[in-house]
Amino acid sequence: MRIEQGNGTRQGIIGAAKRLCVTMLVGIMAAGVLSGGNGMTQVQAAKKNEFVVSTHWLPAAEIHDGGDNASVTKRGAVYPARYDARDNGWVTSVKNQGNYESCWSFSSLSAIETNLIKNGRADASLDLSENQFAYFFYNRQPDKLGYTVGDYNTTSRGNYLSAGGTLQGTGLALATWAGVTTEARSPYMTIPDASLCYAADYSVRNVYLYNYSITNLAGSVSMIKQAILDHGAVACGINMIAQYYNPTNYSYNCQTAGGNHAIAIVGWDDSYSKDNFNAKPASDGAWIVKNSYGPEFGDQGYFYVSYEDRTLTEFIAFEAVTAAEQFDNNYQYDGTANPAYSYNKGEWYANVFQAKGANGFNEELKAVGVYTLTTNCNYEVEVYTGLTDVSKPTSGTKVYDVPVTGTLTDAGYQTITLPSAVSLTAGESFAVLVRLKDSYGANAYIGADSTYQNDWITFIANVSDNQSFVFVNNKWYDFGKEARANVRIKAYTDVTSEKSAFTLSDKKLGISKGTTAKLALQVSPNVYRNVKWKSSNKKVATVNGKGKVKAKSYGSATISATFMAGGNKKTLKCKVTVGPSKVKSVKVSSGKKKVKVRWKKSSGSNGYEVYYAATRDGSYKKLAATTATSCTKKMKKGTYYVKVRSYKTSGSKKLYGSFSGIKEVTIR
Repeated sequence: MRIEQGNGTRQGIIGAAKRLCVTMLVGIMAAGVLSGGNGMTQVQAAKKNEFVVSTHWLPAAEIHDGGDNASVTKRGAVYPARYDARDNGWVTSVKNQGNYESCWSFSSLSAIETNLIKNGRADASLDLSENQFAYFFYNRQPDKLGYTVGDYNTTSRGNYLSAGGTLQGTGLALATWAGVTTEARSPYMTIPDASLCYAADYSVRNVYLYNYSITNLAGSVSMIKQAILDHGAVACGINMIAQYYNPTNYSYNCQTAGGNHAIAIVGWDDSYSKDNFNAKPASDGAWIVKNSYGPEFGDQGYFYVSYEDRTLTEFIAFEAVTAAEQFDNNYQYDGTANPAYSYNKGEWYANVFQAKGANGFNEELKAVGVYTLTTNCNYEVEVYTGLTDVSKPTSGTKVYDVPVTGTLTDAGYQTITLPSAVSLTAGESFAVLVRLKDSYGANAYIGADSTYQNDWITFIANVSDNQSFVFVNNKWYDFGKEARANVRIKAYTDVTSEKSAFTLSDKKLGISKGTTAKLALQVSPNVYRNVKWKSSNKKVATVNGKGKVKAKSYGSATISATFMAGGNKKTLKCKVTVGPSKVKSVKVSSGKKKVKVRWKKSSGSNGYEVYYAATRDGSYKKLAATTATSCTKKMKKGTYYVKVRSYKTSGSKKLYGSFSGIKEVTIR
């Protein structure tokens, strides 16, 4: 489903939505729910049949071709005639979904298991819980940051294991970091505790989507082969009808349109004979498929699907990581698994979030996630911190001088690592901006989350104002207000051990009349803030937008610096005095345990103060105050640094001028 827009107008942004989804084939008995032992709730077991298909299936959203060079055939890739991930020990045991319509969970988690094993994050004994993921797909829990409260995937079919599914929707649900744990923690046909939803042993970092076209079969086959080599295995949809299955050769080639089952492809065999199929294809070649009908089905749970099967669809692969490897926080508004909406009329898209931190500690924004339905997609990413107006994504400080750029070869939900971490203060509002173009320079499609309902599944997206934005015709529009949708952009952060501290470079500052000095906001951890500077008495001292203070006449003034600290405005102040001219020609000499300091008289001064420190950049203490142009003081042995300033009296106040240069002296 795609949100359409005409001519960049408000009416166009609201757009008309085209309904994609509907129907499937075979009725299966709906299972009830009953109480199990040991305090667990168990789903009633259904009779296990050999051929189980889903009565409800959401067809794939369209993936748009972003350029010829997205095809692996353009990369000069050469593939072996036969490949089987089992030969590498990367495939887990064959599972049995029983008489439930949970194939979508089995195929996806099988692909994730293989990816984890291939990348050294697990071994072949890994057994992920299809039950856990299927349950929380239809029984969502709010994420720990609270940004997806009110987002739901629900079904009118009652039992979550018999509700059917969608592989693209599965990818979207996994991108929320929900529901990937072990079978031991959530056995099949049991209702898991709500606390397990995000207590994952593993989570998905990247989701990859692929087209498969009979009219471009060579390119499609090469693309899926590359995906298998890259990610270990690929899940996909298929239409399973008994007449097309050959139990002798364990082969399948469906020529009847539709979709009712999901499988995992773990390899291929280019020489698998076309004569082995009930519906004979034009050429040899088949995918090696891991099914979820148990090891009794096919060749110990596996069978061969012709490259030319006309129902293969919704190809998806994953990159998964351990819980320890994942970022601490996932900022997101797109909590539903509705795969049906995308949008391509915006020049830029943005999501605005408020940093949550943890007990007031700061976070570092390290990566962003974006969901695109365009292949070979060129992206630009910008980040703004310290927003002064959450309805304006660019009202804060732009972090990077130039946008972060790159290319996403495949469609899907993918992570873009930022070149340097962005420090975020707890409570601070920030914006992530994304621009997407295909290789021809046209706007690419970004995923959008919105409410959708048909006769068996409902996606409820809790959309609010000031969350998602789209930039069209040189103007930002609130996407939630105009289209009742959120763009699928996420922000990934790690919590730090620091809390923000803000200080000015000087709390008190003496400046000689006619000279200038520089004030700076110092932030720990170091991150630039947009500061508004102001002088309380412009006749005495002025300040520009960069903190440069100019001394105009004798007197005092307060320079204030106002900026965003967390979610609030904060003001720091420096008391400035404008005094006599800067002391010149300072000379320092040493005697036995004493120091002598001399200087030239400053015009307009009534007296002088001499300061010293043990290091050049250390803390200076007053050594002497005098109306003369020299002083002698006893000091212990050592090396010291000395500076002098003049002052002018104004009533009971002293108006200090600028300090002299620093002189070094050694006392013996």
